[in-house]
Amino acid sequence: MKTPVLLALLKEKGYKLTAQRQAILAALRHLGERASAKEIYEELCKEKPAISLDTVYRNLRLLAEIGIVHQILLQSGTVFELTDDGHHHHHLVCVDCEKVVCIPYCPESCAYTEQARAAGFAVLGHLFEVYGRCTACQQK
Repeated sequence: MKTPVLLALLKEKGYKLTAQRQAILAALRHLGERASAKEIYEELCKEKPAISLDTVYRNLRLLAEIGIVHQILLQSGTVFELTDDGHHHHHLVCVDCEKVVCIPYCPESCAYTEQARAAGFAVLGHLFEVYGRCTACQQK
């Protein structure tokens, strides 16, 4: 995601692009497709040994809430990935090998949204992952 887009998303929510947030995003880029908070923390400690794991978690939570990163729930733990210019999407997750495939479909317009509104519930966001077995794991 380009810096002007990041700045706009953060500013819209009343936040700044701090040095810590920039470092977290740089670490995610460096680590590749997806990384856990602990992997990001370990990467950051190479250059910024004073950073805390709590700071990494807190900023990842904020960046996910804003839509700058996606949070993906795996059986082995949560991983994060950078979004593609704020493109909202969901994932297919293999329960055996933890392969993750992005899918562009979003069920936000589904019945649960209407039910939430009818109940007076203000939806702030959602996570939607589809769990199953990939082709390779089905063949094992």
